[in-house]
Amino acid sequence: MYRQSPSTLVMSLVGAAIALLVIALGMRGCRATVDSEAAEHDYQPISVYGFSVVEELIVEDIFPAFRSQWQDQTGQEVGLHGTFEGSENVADLISEGGSADVVFLANEQHAVWLFINNWIETDWQALPHQGVVSRSPIVIVVRTGNPLGITGWADLMRPGVRLIHADPHTSGGGQWAVLAEYGSVLISGNGDSEAAEDQLGKIWANVILTPSSSREALREFVFGVGDALVTYEQDALLARARGASLEIVVPDTTIMSEHIVAIVDRNVTSWERPPVEGFVNFLWSVEAQSMLTAYYFRAVTDETLNQNVAEFQDIEHLFSVEDLGGWGQAYAYIIHGAWEEVVLSTRAPD
Repeated sequence: MYRQSPSTLVMSLVGAAIALLVIALGMRGCRATVDSEAAEHDYQPISVYGFSVVEELIVEDIFPAFRSQWQDQTGQEVGLHGTFEGSENVADLISEGGSADVVFLANEQHAVWLFINNWIETDWQALPHQGVVSRSPIVIVVRTGNPLGITGWADLMRPGVRLIHADPHTSGGGQWAVLAEYGSVLISGNGDSEAAEDQLGKIWANVILTPSSSREALREFVFGVGDALVTYEQDALLARARGASLEIVVPDTTIMSEHIVAIVDRNVTSWERPPVEGFVNFLWSVEAQSMLTAYYFRAVTDETLNQNVAEFQDIEHLFSVEDLGGWGQAYAYIIHGAWEEVVLSTRAPD
């Protein structure tokens, strides 16, 4: 969309400047009509930022389906500009002036940061399912045949296990993994925070590599680095379906990650808002949710969609971030407190 600033108008030819200024002032009174006409006829790009593992889903399936539907409904052509990294990196990019209209975040804490910094105004919790568009439990990935006999979190504490782990400083998946490693003890051990911290510390004593995103961590594991990886069930199942040699260990007790979508209001003009809101609402349609499960994300709208995926395993004790006090407490006391201030401070330098 072409936009002119007041300074550009002043530098234009006098006659054209006056005409354009009159039009611009007139638009204040009839903006909705003009915007509607622009939406009917113009090509409109939508800038989507997202955490690493949603890239193929958005680029290859969801956006093309929405583009076709939107053009059929409105006659307007829309295009996708995508940027995909670790979730915390994505939030930082937007805070530094990134052009995102819509953002997919690995957890709600990152949406809160963008809200506090005035990038988001629209309440994502007012969207369907409180803004949660997909879910995935945190699991352990091991080599084919599971040569180390890893069955759960406690086995990751054993001396000699070489663990790959997405960096919680940059990755939402890495943060969910920390909550799983800590929270599994807290939930099953009657709130024993000392035992939970002990398990977290012993697991992290075995971490040999911390890539910046969950996708990059999986890539390193597939390339042969390490004995085990903690990541989303979704990314592990997708890699295995595409031929990667790996096995998935689902711990008896683990956390269900929940992924948020939000509108980055500061970047969305009035004429961009209809397709942006249309795209966001499309994400909870049966069509989009079915696409999510095809990429091994767990749907949020209809449990039947999940039951149709044979690879999804039942989990004996599944907990949520709410069981840990919500993201406000979980981030402050577990990620920043137990992991960053205690565990990292005692780790030997790499």
